Amino acid sequence: MTSMLQKFSLAVAGSVVTVGLLGSSAMAAGFSGEYAPSEWTLTNTNTNGFVNTSGVPGSISLTGGNNGGSGFGQTAYTTAAKASGLVSFNWDYTTNDVDGSSFDPFGYILNGTFTQLTSNGLKTPQTGNFSFAVLQGDTFGFAVNTTDNILGAANVVISNFAAPVPEPATVAGLLAIGALGAGAIKRKRQTTNG
Repeated sequence: MTSMLQKFSLAVAGSVVTVGLLGSSAMAAGFSGEYAPSEWTLTNTNTNGFVNTSGVPGSISLTGGNNGGSGFGQTAYTTAAKASGLVSFNWDYTTNDVDGSSFDPFGYILNGTFTQLTSNGLKTPQTGNFSFAVLQGDTFGFAVNTTDNILGAANVVISNFAAPVPEPATVAGLLAIGALGAGAIKRKRQTTNG
């Protein structure tokens, strides 16, 4: 009985090591699966922006606010990281604000902190690609800010989105651990009853 438990303990320990070595993260491509629109939250703070998901899974379009009021506003589209790794995406930005991009900057959000990606003072379209690291459980996403909520809104199309998901080996390793445990319990019952 003791040797069976020792073997089981060694098998579980080996499986945990294997999961640790193999199971970092894989990448999900596009706004689908674990990063489908139903997994995201649109938040408007003192503004009336919106998200258009008709291009999913290839792209989404985020439009900032222009509610006619005054003062700062933010339109954010966020989700939780399903695993640790890199988030990458392309972005295409335009602004209808007569005063240009300074008044409606676009950027990404990580755990509540906004990082601007657009350049200030331009009335012409801007594009780029970017990546940043996340840890599993981090809240991240995209945002269009407005400094004044008047004179036109900005829009950004986000495409070629990729984000980390748990490695399939991690799931397989956890299933293997469960199977080993079930097998050991079954053998223990057979030994006890037999």
